[in-house]
Amino acid sequence: MRISDNHWLINIPIAHRGLWNSTLPENTLPAYKNAVENGYAIETDLYITTDGVIVCFHDVALNRLTGANGKIYQKSYEELNNLFVSGSNEKIPTFQQLLDCVDGKVPLLIEFKEQPNHKALLNKAIDMLKNYKGEFAVQSFNPAYVSAFRKKAPEFIRGILATDYIDQPTPKIKKIIAKKMPFNFMCMPDFISYRHTGLPVKKRKAKNKRVICWTITNKTQLLKAKKYAENFIFENFIP
Repeated sequence: MRISDNHWLINIPIAHRGLWNSTLPENTLPAYKNAVENGYAIETDLYITTDGVIVCFHDVALNRLTGANGKIYQKSYEELNNLFVSGSNEKIPTFQQLLDCVDGKVPLLIEFKEQPNHKALLNKAIDMLKNYKGEFAVQSFNPAYVSAFRKKAPEFIRGILATDYIDQPTPKIKKIIAKKMPFNFMCMPDFISYRHTGLPVKKRKAKNKRVICWTITNKTQLLKAKKYAENFIFENFIP
């Protein structure tokens, strides 16, 4: 087991998409700064643009947060830079802007989102992270991505994301992978990050791995999750 008892991943609560609220939009620089100021680790999500810029954004579709049409990975950075997040004056930050903003002050938990140009995303992010001086861990729902980290950057702490519930149309095989994690033997994750409603993780799946959970939104959920998970990702309240 590569994650010790005093490792940040199981000791510092993780702010989902930064410490955001009604005036600080999710996955924006002010939300990241707020997390830093309050001493929380930061969870964020990555995509790569058509012109090779890695950006921090959760949804594959742009409309919920920006009102624009299309998918984020179908846009150039110039196109994205003309958009504003959640009706604010904040723009979609680049991954480099996040790294510069945090600058090692708090750890980062970085999710790699599925997209067609995933090889470019993984390769460029790995290069950037190898030059980053702060603490971080990487994770993805896609075991092939986690396996790529195992091969290309074995020193990175890596995790598999999993869930008991998917609220959108998804191929059956992807649902099975997301719930049962059948390819852990291939990607050999250091930790499992499971949706809190699906806890506890089966002992055979959690063997020699740390277990954290997502996304806790109130103290009642937190009390229950603490019985089965060593740390948690949170939003909408202060734990």
